[in-house]
Amino acid sequence: MRTAPPVSVRCSGGAAWHALRAGLPALGAGALAAWALGHAGWPASPALAVVLLAAAVAWRPAQPSPVSLAWDGQRWQTDGTPGALSVMIDAGAFLLLRLRPEGQREGSRWIAVTAREAGPAMHALRAAAYARVAGVDSAAGVGLDGLRLPR
Repeated sequence: MRTAPPVSVRCSGGAAWHALRAGLPALGAGALAAWALGHAGWPASPALAVVLLAAAVAWRPAQPSPVSLAWDGQRWQTDGTPGALSVMIDAGAFLLLRLRPEGQREGSRWIAVTAREAGPAMHALRAAAYARVAGVDSAAGVGLDGLRLPR
């Protein structure tokens, strides 16, 4: 079976990914504040201020830095670090990918790619992300690096 052709994209996830990375912790803080206020017998409406404050505080640190993701026909690399790539969410114009560095059991890197950022390379990226890698024994569930493949 042929492997997918080489592809390389530079991505940061776009504005929606940035908003999600700042918004989810803010909503969590708001839910916690609403629960605490309700438990104390106070109205939960001040929790909205907590959501807005948490979103404002999280906005800058949540801004993703651009990542260079590349498939060379043999293995995946992100900013020069090789690893095993898994598709976690495929929403058509948006991919959420997880790259596990080779030889490491922990320390995954999450990569968000939008069709706008990838441009014409989006189809090739998706094909490569779903393609089987030569040298992987999928029946045994073991990758080239000797680590178990995610299920």
